[in-house]
Amino acid sequence: MKPFTAVGFFMIVGLTAAMPSSHQTRYLKDVLPNLKRDPSGAGFTHVGSDNVVRTFDKAFNVVDYAQLDDRVPSEDGWPRVPGAAILAEAKDAKARSTAQTTSKQQPRSPLDRRQEHSCVSEFCPDDQYCTALSIYRYNCTECMIVSNNIGNCQQF
Repeated sequence: MKPFTAVGFFMIVGLTAAMPSSHQTRYLKDVLPNLKRDPSGAGFTHVGSDNVVRTFDKAFNVVDYAQLDDRVPSEDGWPRVPGAAILAEAKDAKARSTAQTTSKQQPRSPLDRRQEHSCVSEFCPDDQYCTALSIYRYNCTECMIVSNNIGNCQQF
């Protein structure tokens, strides 16, 4: 009887693992490449505390968005339209990122081959800043700001 109990237990565990969860999450690496960007390069990507990734243009208009969880959209436009708190969060993070990049410029030369070329090591205020780093042999494509942090260049 014990072999059947063990087999039954593993079948139940296997079926449970195969069933979809009611709280599915999406990963940043899966949604970021598909998000539309501000064509001017003055926009940035923000991951809000509401678990929504939004791309903004320079005037803080939402260009595109992706939910990272499975909450039901609200009638007031969420997640496409961020709430006042999330918009303030994005504006504060953008201001900190701008201040960080203007106050701490790293001395560098396009001829220096010994420098580290990691996009994540570079702070940024917008996408244009990141793509301009190509002169220093970086391959950064966008600026991503996560919740209340400062922006970092990313490659997607």
